[in-house]
Amino acid sequence: MQKGRIINLNGGVYKVLLLDGSIISLKARGKLRYEKKYMVNEKSKSKKEVLTTIKNTPKVGDIAVIENGMIDHYLERKNEMIRPDIANVDQILLVFAAKEPDFSFFLLDLFLVNILHQNITPVLVVSKIDLLTDLELFELKENLSYYENMGYKVFYVDSKHKEGIDLVRDILKDKITVLSGQTGAGKSTLINAVVPGFFLKTGEISQALGRGRHTTRETSLYPYLGGFIGDTPGFSKLDVLGIDKDELEGLFVDFRGHNCKFRDCNHLEGIKGCAIYEAAQKGEILASRYQSYNKMYKEILKK
Repeated sequence: MQKGRIINLNGGVYKVLLLDGSIISLKARGKLRYEKKYMVNEKSKSKKEVLTTIKNTPKVGDIAVIENGMIDHYLERKNEMIRPDIANVDQILLVFAAKEPDFSFFLLDLFLVNILHQNITPVLVVSKIDLLTDLELFELKENLSYYENMGYKVFYVDSKHKEGIDLVRDILKDKITVLSGQTGAGKSTLINAVVPGFFLKTGEISQALGRGRHTTRETSLYPYLGGFIGDTPGFSKLDVLGIDKDELEGLFVDFRGHNCKFRDCNHLEGIKGCAIYEAAQKGEILASRYQSYNKMYKEILKK
């Protein structure tokens, strides 16, 4: 029996980093890929066995237990994400472009809500700052200082000229870190700058669509500075995943301290006397944050 960390999954084949530093490729046992179900023919009452894919499959980041050349099972996870499909993450570097594509505060809030729901620490990295004027960068930093006051770390980088790279490198030590965030923001370029020699695929922004082309097709972990860094597929669309409307308020940490006097209040725009709505009106809550909450709440109600 051997143990190792799954560092790549592609086409049902797992790459596992063993304790001795070697990497092997193998598949998971059928019990981790399929479950048996039975369909009953109503006329003959005969049963037909049907194999269906199960959701309990190993993920990148899992500690796999290997027996007889296959993954037999994996150890208990401390957390897991659906998109990106990865487990046992310490922190997620949310890479957002300052420009090309334009910075999206709603998308940032959407990522933060999903990450906090999984009890993972988010760290914001703003890339491509060289594309902004000094005034534009100052205004962006002013808005993002609100997030820093909420306790989030924010880094500003220019990967091409290695500006801010050392600060990012320092927070990667001894942690399992996944890079995710805005499509086309330069996640692969950032990895290449932090770890010279990786040369992961990068792509240009589609000027017609205003969003990035997907350059990463699979999730992988790379050993680095006592931990791992991950490169995952970008997303042009992200949903509020598995979050109940009653949970949403608690995932907006800046709403804490504004105690609403109304019982079971949804805090949506226009409710007179709602402490959170009034705080947004006074500017105590960032306007874009409150707009994000309203939009997410309404999206949850549609599901």
